[in-house]
Amino acid sequence: MIVGYRSTIITLSHPKLGNGKTISSNAIFQRSCRVRCSHSTTSSMDGFEDARDRIRENFGKLELSPSSYDTAWVAMVPSKHSLNEPCFPQCLDWIIENQREDGSWGLNPSHPLLLKDSLSSTLACLLALTKWRVGEEQIKRGVGFIETYGWAVDNKDQISPLGFEVIFSSMIKSAEKLDLNLPLNLHLVNLVKCKRDSTIKRNVEYMGEGVGELCDWKEIIKLHQRQNGSLFDSPATTAAALIYHQHDKKCYQYLYSILQQHINWVPTMYPTKIHSLLCLVDTLQNLGVHRHFKSEIKKALDEIYRLWQQKNEDIFSNVTHCAMAFRLLRMSYYDVSSDELAEFVDEEHFFATSGKYTSHVEILELHKASQLAIDHEKDDILDKINNWTRTFMEQKLLNNGFIDRMSKKEVELALRKFYTTSHLAENRRYIKSYEENNFKILKAAYRSPNINNKGLLAFSIHDFELCQAQRREELQQLKRWFEDYRLDQLGLAERYIHASYLFGVTVIPEPELSDARLMYAKYVMLLTIVDDHFESFASKDECLNIIELVERWDDYASVGYKSEKVKFFFSVFYKSIEELATIAEIKQGRSVKNHLINLWLELMKLMLMERVEWCSGKTIPSIEEYLYVTSITFCAKLIPLSTQYFLGIKISKDLLESDEICGLWNCSGRVMRILNDLQDSKREQKEVSINLVTLLMKSMSEEEAIMKIKEILEMNRRELLKMVLVQKKGSQLPQLCKDIFWRTSKWAHFTYSQTDGYRIAEEMKNHIDEVFYKPLNH
Repeated sequence: MIVGYRSTIITLSHPKLGNGKTISSNAIFQRSCRVRCSHSTTSSMDGFEDARDRIRENFGKLELSPSSYDTAWVAMVPSKHSLNEPCFPQCLDWIIENQREDGSWGLNPSHPLLLKDSLSSTLACLLALTKWRVGEEQIKRGVGFIETYGWAVDNKDQISPLGFEVIFSSMIKSAEKLDLNLPLNLHLVNLVKCKRDSTIKRNVEYMGEGVGELCDWKEIIKLHQRQNGSLFDSPATTAAALIYHQHDKKCYQYLYSILQQHINWVPTMYPTKIHSLLCLVDTLQNLGVHRHFKSEIKKALDEIYRLWQQKNEDIFSNVTHCAMAFRLLRMSYYDVSSDELAEFVDEEHFFATSGKYTSHVEILELHKASQLAIDHEKDDILDKINNWTRTFMEQKLLNNGFIDRMSKKEVELALRKFYTTSHLAENRRYIKSYEENNFKILKAAYRSPNINNKGLLAFSIHDFELCQAQRREELQQLKRWFEDYRLDQLGLAERYIHASYLFGVTVIPEPELSDARLMYAKYVMLLTIVDDHFESFASKDECLNIIELVERWDDYASVGYKSEKVKFFFSVFYKSIEELATIAEIKQGRSVKNHLINLWLELMKLMLMERVEWCSGKTIPSIEEYLYVTSITFCAKLIPLSTQYFLGIKISKDLLESDEICGLWNCSGRVMRILNDLQDSKREQKEVSINLVTLLMKSMSEEEAIMKIKEILEMNRRELLKMVLVQKKGSQLPQLCKDIFWRTSKWAHFTYSQTDGYRIAEEMKNHIDEVFYKPLNH
């Protein structure tokens, strides 16, 4: 049984793949391969290298876009020496110089869904100009903008900055005190004030500027001031503390430090280094181009890990930073404990004590982090976080709580569980949805220029298309191999070329590992043929004949053939393994043929035992015996172990026979076998065969058996992830060698994530088209 190859037989119709043909739901018709790639010219590659160098420079440019809203609040801070003079007049100059053509202030360029943000930023700028009696023309134009777009204040289709109801209504009151007449609908004003009164009962320190004199600023500074002098890393809130409580030297120093860097404006959050590093690494991984920046990413993660170990407030005082750092570090093999997320375990406590309004981004990042449990006992914190964040986001989706399309898609993807998705498909999706003018929002909308830019998008598209072209060329090579060895005469349909190679490219996507990828795909096809013969195509005697031929590999001619079918099968099999063994010997600098042959021999003997002993009912295996044997017959040992020889890494026989690698293939095999058995149990048409469900049903009901199997599955999935991510003391096994096992099991999760046969087929069909053929057309 090969992952993703045996499922319900259905009829598919697709203009590119053939019409009305009966195929396996996971097998796709062959499509002609014609490579059209214009990226091989020297000038194009020079441009590619230049673009890569420019992106590398982004690791040193960790800034956010200017925030008109925060800059306005800083501009309102009075001088230490006179309440009638601004402390930071340069910010007033920036406000005057950066008014937009429509009279507003805000993120530039703006977005149709950011009218509330523009209204908030514009009103803050008007307050600053009015307070210091400057910019009469700008004030007039700004008031005009509010008059035109004031209707958006209570519009549910517009994205609200955090704390909008509290802050905007407070600024309206401030405008009244300054005799600044705002042409806003009285009903809307009262509605916003009403919402403010109901909202202000919650924890509002983060939006202290919206509470003003009612805040106990001395207490807030005492409880929430960071080491850098800020309140919540927010220039606006820190400025408000100085407006309403002019006695804190550290607050002044914080604002001075920002303006030393940016001269006359401030971002909506500062410092920005950790935030920008986390987002940049995450973005490069999502775009699928992170392999081009290994040293830069390593350096960035090393720094984040150092801060994590020091419990630095730049990470731990921010929910998003803490969750992202945990996820990126754990998935990059750093030793991080889930104990650091303990304060987020309880939903009610989280919302009551988060210290600020919570955005969907924080919940989303917590949920992503919660999926990385690798220990049942130690990671119960993650399980609890997973439960409430999943429920929260599902409810939001149900109630259309995510009004912007990008947020909704991110949540839907996160709810699918990261180990059931295909990274190649997700890289493509992320590139397609990537926008250079994408934004995030706190109390003001902002962008990260080092992340949201045309150069990174163009580089990602170019890289994806280069990889697509390489995949199409490799498919051609695989097709020629298929035809040269006449695999169709052994019962393997040509459509399996795509399915086999898709398996290979998903497990081994690195462009430089072409030999390993092609070997993986060839092994999948050979294993399918062997599986077919030992399951039904060949008689018992013919199977025994094949085993003897393999046992006497160098002297097979003395064995003889039971039939022409065996003769042709072994001829193809022999030439294939000899070819691959030769390539492996060149890569390893020693002969590994005997090991490759022994792996096949073990597989064939166990396949025959399954057929003769188990399926006939002569022997009923124990649960442990069943899982051990079927892990091997399900390709969990043969293909990943054989692949190790083609990865460009010298690997010893002792290492391949070590306890560590045995644990890896055993665990990944159990995961794949269980996923298959759970799928089998849902089929309407039952096959006469032993599986884990039927074995357990001898002592419990089917429902109880399935529940028990899911527990075993989750335990093994976590154990496998732990073996891959946690660096075992004294281990000499290269990380890539371990990753192969996780990626193989991840492919099984992806294949079996759909329970309906037709949906599986459609998913695979679309997946093949997107990974190999379909242009991005961004």
